[in-house]
Amino acid sequence: MIRILVADDHSSVRRSLRSLITQRLDWQVCGEAENGVDAVEKAKSLSPDVAVLDIAMGGLNGVDAAEEIRARCPATVVLTTSMYDAEPLFPRLQTIGVKGFIPKSSLVTDLVPAIASALTGQSWFPGSRSWWSARRS
Repeated sequence: MIRILVADDHSSVRRSLRSLITQRLDWQVCGEAENGVDAVEKAKSLSPDVAVLDIAMGGLNGVDAAEEIRARCPATVVLTTSMYDAEPLFPRLQTIGVKGFIPKSSLVTDLVPAIASALTGQSWFPGSRSWWSARRS
């Protein structure tokens, strides 16, 4: 069973993420966080396989939370999401070790393939090979 932590400051988005993730019978949401500080604490205590983090959260933004989670839980695969254009952040996210970015406008179509790609070690940033491959199929 793949255990996934979701972090977003909007409960409706967390519910949507949970709904999309649990469509896969071998995936479960092991925890939810509403800000970056909570996401880091839950990642440390739950040791999820994957963490999906909103970039624009209070307390500690998703980029800084991703950096903390990668440092404290190196086995956790981290993906980010946002309703804003995050392309300027891609180099920093990749340096931190984040495996991908999914625009919130594409969560329905891209969340599951992004997580699946990241779990195999591939990156999922718009324009990456795995992202383009999914677009062609």
